[in-house]
Amino acid sequence: MKKTLYRTLAAIAVAATIAMIGRSFNSKDTTTMNTDHAYPMLVDTTTANLITYDITNCRVDLVCGHMPDTTQENVILCAAAAFTGKCLDTFEHTNILGQHISNAVLYNGYTEDKDGIPFEQRYALFIWKGIDNQGNILEKGFYSLPNDSLLNQVAEQGGMAFTQHWVIKDRQVFKPLIQPLDRVEHFRSICQKENHFFVIANCEPITYQQYLDALFAFGVENALYMDMGTGWNHSFYRDAANQLHILHPKTHAYPTNWLVVYK
Repeated sequence: MKKTLYRTLAAIAVAATIAMIGRSFNSKDTTTMNTDHAYPMLVDTTTANLITYDITNCRVDLVCGHMPDTTQENVILCAAAAFTGKCLDTFEHTNILGQHISNAVLYNGYTEDKDGIPFEQRYALFIWKGIDNQGNILEKGFYSLPNDSLLNQVAEQGGMAFTQHWVIKDRQVFKPLIQPLDRVEHFRSICQKENHFFVIANCEPITYQQYLDALFAFGVENALYMDMGTGWNHSFYRDAANQLHILHPKTHAYPTNWLVVYK
């Protein structure tokens, strides 16, 4: 009788142990598969004069009207994108340079010709084509203007777009220049190197010529400008350790749109 009781108790203990181990493995598997807190952006400060943010595998959008708050932990980079036409107290999509897609809606912004050069030659589109039916992140790229059919398709796919001035086109400095070569400033661009896309800025104030030289040294093939200058350069990013970094102080509330990178 005692032996039977001991065998029964032993069997119960083994079963409980197996169940506990099974729950443990199941818990570990769930944690491993949970990518809600994955950090898809690679930040590199080791390149001379530059800080680079690789956004190739990131979801992005153009947020308009109100800058995302620094408490939004799903936002890992936020920086001004297209130019703002006028310093207005109220927001209007028509005050954003060129065509743009925000929250999967296509808008027409303002256009301008400078020095007799057509708008379509000075400016181009940065486009992210959205997410496919399997949840895969589609390609990013630079596209010429006008491109209405592509923009409509991108809006339908939940992508984004904004219009900006060329900095580098086909491995050549684009002329007319967006900045004088001797201007000392913080600069920021969205750049392509092979099949990777980066937001790239200089760490310390340097001349525009030095900034261009640093981009070429990094291997940039194409680049579009991102709005900069005092107040317009107010931005932030969140690193893989969830540490918030404020880039440049906020001095006014006139920016209208931001490239936002999400976890």
